[in-house]
Amino acid sequence: MENMPEFNSDRRHFFRINDRLFIDVRELSPSEVKQVAQTIQTPSATDSENQERQQLSTIQASLIHLVEQINQNDRHIARAIRLLDEKVSIISHMVQRQKNASDKRNMIDANLSGGGIAFKSAVQYRHKTMLELHIELQPSGNIIHAIASVVSCEASSDLANKTPFILRLAFTDMNEYDRDFLVKHTLTHQAETLRMSQK
Repeated sequence: MENMPEFNSDRRHFFRINDRLFIDVRELSPSEVKQVAQTIQTPSATDSENQERQQLSTIQASLIHLVEQINQNDRHIARAIRLLDEKVSIISHMVQRQKNASDKRNMIDANLSGGGIAFKSAVQYRHKTMLELHIELQPSGNIIHAIASVVSCEASSDLANKTPFILRLAFTDMNEYDRDFLVKHTLTHQAETLRMSQK
């Protein structure tokens, strides 16, 4: 998908990437917006997936800190730990790719940043319509839960396509953990793209 213009000036500090992902969209009624926003900001304590994600984040932060300390005394051991961590990440990504290969859903092309997302849509939404999004990032499989406002939804040049509208959204509600993960995802994706272009 072509690079989309920024959603607004407040979001220009976020990196933008072209990405492929799974996304579920649901239009919210005005009465639902506040309730969904509250759910996003205070996820259920019984949400096992959220708990696991928080645990992984805490472990990763602790590991980075310990490796930095070990590096001061023995760089070889610190490097070995970093390589093991990278190996675990690669294996995790391989498992996720196998899962995706058997997934019946269609991946979509999107233009993504920490401030918003743009992609082709089968439905034309009105300006400022509020949408609930579940965005499954690849290859991690992490799901970002957010509310977004429609910035624009215009017909593309290919009206015969099953998704003839270009939908541009600005995120309005997202919890801190998801926002941080999304920003890290875009930075990592951009770094990988730059690395590939320099080969």
